[in-house]
Amino acid sequence: MKKIVILTFLLAFLQSCKKNEEGVPCLTPPPEFTLFINKNSEVYKEFITQGREIDKAHISLYREEERGKKQYQIQFHYTKKADKNEYLVVSTQLGFQNDVYTGRIETFYLQNTSKTYKIEVNGYMKDTECGEYVVTNEIRVDGTKIEVPYLAK
Repeated sequence: MKKIVILTFLLAFLQSCKKNEEGVPCLTPPPEFTLFINKNSEVYKEFITQGREIDKAHISLYREEERGKKQYQIQFHYTKKADKNEYLVVSTQLGFQNDVYTGRIETFYLQNTSKTYKIEVNGYMKDTECGEYVVTNEIRVDGTKIEVPYLAK
């Protein structure tokens, strides 16, 4: 039974691979939505505890739908950018049939203990020879256009 499951997965994976112009197999990863929060910003303080740890228990990313809130699984990590600043990265993995990059303005919310940010995303999935990838036209946080994808620079 285990061999059948592995073989089925392998066949599905191979069928999903596309080839580029040179005939080399290529595959784009599923899209994700990511925000960067500068550790030196005032906004960063809203996302950490008194002990200077990421406040994972009180941070959520969701959309409001007719049936209630749709929660997204979020991940956190730190990274340094070319500007030498360190950033908290808040991201969620999306499926290829996602509800964020639809070609229309989609609204969702990033909430912490002190504030809820309204995030409007205008983007779409572009199809290429190696699969689809995300094109972001614009992101607005609380009505203000931001440089993609910084919540706080």
